[in-house]
Amino acid sequence: MWYGKIIGAVLLVSALGGCAVTGGTTSLSPLAMNNDPALLQHMSEAMPVGQQVVPPIGYIGYCLRNAEQCAGGNDRPVNPELTAERWSQLNEVNEYVNRNIPQREDDELYQRAEWWAVAGAQGGDCEDLAMLKQKLLIDRGWPADSLLITVVREWNGEGHAVLVVETDKGEYILDNKNWQIVAWVDTPYTWVKRQSRERPYIWVNLDKRSFRHIAMQPLPPVGTIAPFVTAALANKALKNRTLTELRPAQMVGETSSLNK
Repeated sequence: MWYGKIIGAVLLVSALGGCAVTGGTTSLSPLAMNNDPALLQHMSEAMPVGQQVVPPIGYIGYCLRNAEQCAGGNDRPVNPELTAERWSQLNEVNEYVNRNIPQREDDELYQRAEWWAVAGAQGGDCEDLAMLKQKLLIDRGWPADSLLITVVREWNGEGHAVLVVETDKGEYILDNKNWQIVAWVDTPYTWVKRQSRERPYIWVNLDKRSFRHIAMQPLPPVGTIAPFVTAALANKALKNRTLTELRPAQMVGETSSLNK
């Protein structure tokens, strides 16, 4: 099935490149917005989206610990209108997180190579900061299906994560390396993968070089727990049951040895 590779990723627990730390933010050329989103036109074509792909292993781990945060979805997502109020919210959230939440790597915070979590006051790496921006915007009434955690590559091959915001004026990027909000085409990144709009735990390919024409698999019902979470829980239950069944036999063997 479509999630077979995802389940395999859970069991194999492979590694994923992390965020490159920089000393500051990168300045990119701003769009001609004049602080008024009503003046915006569709500045570029929509971001090309390919087939379903395996989510980042750090995201899988996050869902195993926070299954309810990875549920939900929308069969017919609609681009929210980019009003003046919403444009202000995007800028406020991006600036607040970039200014107040320090970037710190997973090995420093969690003593792990890859550990996704919503950043708190103690800080976090790029995906943690993107997840915090996602949460803060959802708390302000933004639809979750318009706020997509996205993995990119920098010019030097380093992995990085940003938040893609879908609007009726185009797709914009909230990035801890840039205090300006820009259209996706105005970033220096190579696009790798992102959350799908229909189900947050399904990720889709953004690298046009590896697009494949494959039949779309049916989506699980809205609200369904991520299949890889269900698979991991079933695997854990099977292991526990196996240990329970083996324990009496082991105890009998141990008792027999003592009686000799």
